[in-house]
Amino acid sequence: MEIENDRVMATLTVGEYKEVIGQVMNERLKKKDEEHEFGFGLECIEKRYHVTKGTAQTYKNTFLKKAVMQHGRKIRVDLTLADKLYAHRNDADPIEILGDGTL
Repeated sequence: MEIENDRVMATLTVGEYKEVIGQVMNERLKKKDEEHEFGFGLECIEKRYHVTKGTAQTYKNTFLKKAVMQHGRKIRVDLTLADKLYAHRNDADPIEILGDGTL
């Protein structure tokens, strides 16, 4: 069943509401069901992306931040998410150019 985006929530029947909630829950469960590969330490970033230890540290602190979980000195990296973030690492906001053509 397709419900219009501009429809008022108060006009939904209980059945329609349950169906909408069920669709939302199914979408969220599908996203979590994906298999994830994990690595540990900066070494896994170094080996995965063929970079030095300093570059791996920079990656960890910048665009891979969402894929890294650190507790004290223990570092755990969600490599599946890290690969997605790595693929889009250069998609950051472009530098704004001022009105006179300078940066």
